[in-house]
Amino acid sequence: MFTKPKIMKILFVRPFIPEETIGLQHVMIVEPLELEILATLIEKEHRVEIIDLILEKQPFSFFIEKHHPDVVCVTGYITHSNIIKELCKEAKKINPQIKTIVGGVHIEKVPECVDSEFVDYRVVRNAVEVFPKLIRYLNNEDNFPEGILRIHEKFDESKLPAYKFDVPVPNRTLTEKYRKNYFYVFHDKVALLKTSFGCPFPCNFCFCRKITGDNYVERSLDEVISELKTIKEKEIYIIDDNFLVSEKRVKDFIQLLEIHNIRKKYLIYGRADFIAQHPEIIKAFKKYGLRTVIVGFESFNDDELSSLNKKTLAETNEKAMKVLNDNGVDCYASVIVMPEWDKEDFARATKKMRTLGVKFVNVQPLTPLEKTDIKFDESRLLISRAECEKWDLAHVVVKPEKLTVEQYYKEIIKMYEKVSFGFGNLIHHLKYPLYMQIRLYKGAFRVRKQYLKKIICQK
Repeated sequence: MFTKPKIMKILFVRPFIPEETIGLQHVMIVEPLELEILATLIEKEHRVEIIDLILEKQPFSFFIEKHHPDVVCVTGYITHSNIIKELCKEAKKINPQIKTIVGGVHIEKVPECVDSEFVDYRVVRNAVEVFPKLIRYLNNEDNFPEGILRIHEKFDESKLPAYKFDVPVPNRTLTEKYRKNYFYVFHDKVALLKTSFGCPFPCNFCFCRKITGDNYVERSLDEVISELKTIKEKEIYIIDDNFLVSEKRVKDFIQLLEIHNIRKKYLIYGRADFIAQHPEIIKAFKKYGLRTVIVGFESFNDDELSSLNKKTLAETNEKAMKVLNDNGVDCYASVIVMPEWDKEDFARATKKMRTLGVKFVNVQPLTPLEKTDIKFDESRLLISRAECEKWDLAHVVVKPEKLTVEQYYKEIIKMYEKVSFGFGNLIHHLKYPLYMQIRLYKGAFRVRKQYLKKIICQK
């Protein structure tokens, strides 16, 4: 029999970035959308508070002692796995009665990474549905839900319920005190918007498909537009794994922006083949706010693209860049650098991106994440999977075949400097406010410093 419920104090925590993690956190900090969604689901019944430890100056213990929560909820990515366990341990040390709940896209597929005596519950399926049920269970209002693992419970994905992809409109005021600090490179005070789940393409290196069990599901555009109207920010980062999937859907989205007179600026993910095949859509989208497309070029070599199961050609990448340049849309390129590369391979890719007019590059050494479709010999790994902080798509985790690790890191630095900070792009940066330029240069300096530290450690 259920007892009378009480109002609980629930603390939602976004972890700080581990010191060992290299990468984009120095040039972007975006809102913890997943925490905003979960907190929104229960805020009418309980007292909720979101703490963003990336931005806070006080240590985690300060907030435990300040809020005296009944429940602490922490989400993160692969690089946060050890930090998540440490935060739960710290919460339990202050108050053993605190219930700890953890989740996130990596934990949903590899929950053993946070198996700990200090982690009470791991959310591994349909968080939007099962999280409120878990809270009711902790409050003696409901039965224990499916899709949750208890302490040390083994993960058996075959016994989990079917995937569900419904998502509420989050209460973004829950992060009001942080929102002025959220940005992505030159997109300042940016808000996140999710319009679909998963990706219909079979790239073998990508973890995104695995998160959704190879499902691709789109939210209705009427629902998307309704949410968009609630967002006060002018800069919108559409965080779909690939927004440019359906020609009709993208056209309908642009038409709805016109009908509802929505005037915002957009950063999206999109494939090169869609861009190359639909220049008229890019032109129309530019008119209604498209500023930047993050394009996973991955490679400018057909054999490498084939090995990654990218289902596209190097020529298509070049056509896509022409379409973006012709329409004044910036490209933030993602490029995978392969273990077999030598200095000439780095030089060719760098020259190609400079010639094509790429404005910003994210260089990713090939990283065989667990659960992806890459067939890989674990003996080639330089970094153990237990060192999760270094599995950030920036560390060299696979032993290079033709260069030393020191040389490989040096080539990565050179690629960043020549592409993102070459003379032409420095001129391009001048169109943005000085504070944005300074912020970018400071972030880039921190990334370079981290890479230099790696080089020194190899000597």
